[in-house]
Amino acid sequence: MGREVPQQQQQQQVALAVNPYNPDILPDLENYVNEQVSSQTYSLDTNLCLLRLYQFEPDRMSTQIVARILVKVCTDGNALSSPDFSLCLFLIPERVQMEEQFKTLIVLSQYLETGRFSQFWDEASKNRHIVEAVPEWRLVSEDDAGDTSNLRRLSYEGLCAPLRVVQKSARRKFWLLFV
Repeated sequence: MGREVPQQQQQQQVALAVNPYNPDILPDLENYVNEQVSSQTYSLDTNLCLLRLYQFEPDRMSTQIVARILVKVCTDGNALSSPDFSLCLFLIPERVQMEEQFKTLIVLSQYLETGRFSQFWDEASKNRHIVEAVPEWRLVSEDDAGDTSNLRRLSYEGLCAPLRVVQKSARRKFWLLFV
């Protein structure tokens, strides 16, 4: 039951395999980031390659694209347990990280990683202009029962993950303490 790889992703993989440090592929990689945003796909390798190219071509760096990459990293299915955000952050110059939108994204990522979801939602609602650049960060009201956003799912999974390793009998004992 393999997942079909979109044609643009195949083209990016070929371009990266042939010459990942060719600055001529920058526009293609930037377009692919936008494609990831619109199609809700994610390619860490492509994003890291683009960030590396920006290191060699700092004049061509698009902070909007960099911000979208960081938002995509946070909304990826393994955001709570993977080092992807840190990997990307290491490739972003400190002067860029000091910009207000990146400071905000770093704080939001830390809230997600540490399971401080109410603080995350408070901060995200204050910074809608940053987080709504990617549809997956769609902010919804608390009473939206039909919400299927990735961040709500990640919050739920983050809360449930520690419980998966606790035996069922231990969970019952723990739960009875609060009844």
